[in-house]
Amino acid sequence: MGIIFDIIGSSIVRAAIVATILNLMVSLNEALFKKTDQAFLNEVIIAPSQTITNDLKLAGYSASKIFTIARREEMAFFADVDNNNIADLVRYYVSNGILYRSLNSERPFELARDVTNFTIVYFNVSGGQISYGLNRTNVKSIYVQLTIQSTKRYPSLFSGSSDSVYQSTTWNSHIFPLNL
Repeated sequence: MGIIFDIIGSSIVRAAIVATILNLMVSLNEALFKKTDQAFLNEVIIAPSQTITNDLKLAGYSASKIFTIARREEMAFFADVDNNNIADLVRYYVSNGILYRSLNSERPFELARDVTNFTIVYFNVSGGQISYGLNRTNVKSIYVQLTIQSTKRYPSLFSGSSDSVYQSTTWNSHIFPLNL
């Protein structure tokens, strides 16, 4: 009779060990997917952030110092981005979660998808915030924040909540164009 209890006990212990290992593997797999998606988002945000930074650093170069559009989620300014001594009109705006960049009257280029936040704040020479509007001439620096969100929801098991959440990454920068 003792042998039967030993066999049953060892089976229960084996089942507990197998269940623990399976739970660990599922948790590690889930963490791997989340970290992979986060790394992907961090790579995806590099191109739009570099493009915005490079364009804003050229704002006013061989061109008018006017921001023709200075809104919270949209901006348009003049810059000689191709260095041909002709001022180009550069415009950034968000529509339906997509960040667009247009140059002069060309067709807008899709710069980033799944954008949940694109915020622009304009500052004057003394560091005071400039009100949003059209044809702003006293812009001396620009703060930009861009947030991109994943398209896949992940359960938040580690936080103790059963809600699922999206992964996201945020880039922000305060840019001081030399030509303004």
